[in-house]
Amino acid sequence: MKPNVFKDDSRAGLYHLPAADDGDLVDLASKAHLTLLIADVSASKNSQEALRELGKAGQFPRWYGANLDALHDCLTDPDWQAKKKIILKITGLVALQISHPEAFSMLIDVLRSAAATRLAKKHPLWILLTSPAPGVAHLPDA
Repeated sequence: MKPNVFKDDSRAGLYHLPAADDGDLVDLASKAHLTLLIADVSASKNSQEALRELGKAGQFPRWYGANLDALHDCLTDPDWQAKKKIILKITGLVALQISHPEAFSMLIDVLRSAAATRLAKKHPLWILLTSPAPGVAHLPDA
């Protein structure tokens, strides 16, 4: 991963983060003045548990209901991580993808929509999945 990958806010969105690029993420996020949040959902047995873990990692408000609508609302709320550029790294989605493919697909749609909404509002959100997902491109080099 090149050092300037997070410099162009217009490229924020939902991406797959290949394992080879994962090691540089903390340093690159810091250098780009981005807030890095990490959600590990690998222990989640279902989508509800995964959504709860995303809420914890995202430091969502108490009203967060651990459902897809609430996830989208929190990720796109202008008061959430106000005026910050954010990287949300999500690990451990393989189990959900295998055991609940429809829930996984809906989660991907919500994440993609939230990233696009924040970008339109000039509050870039980079969502990086460590697991490949259909229709999710690899993080660009620059």
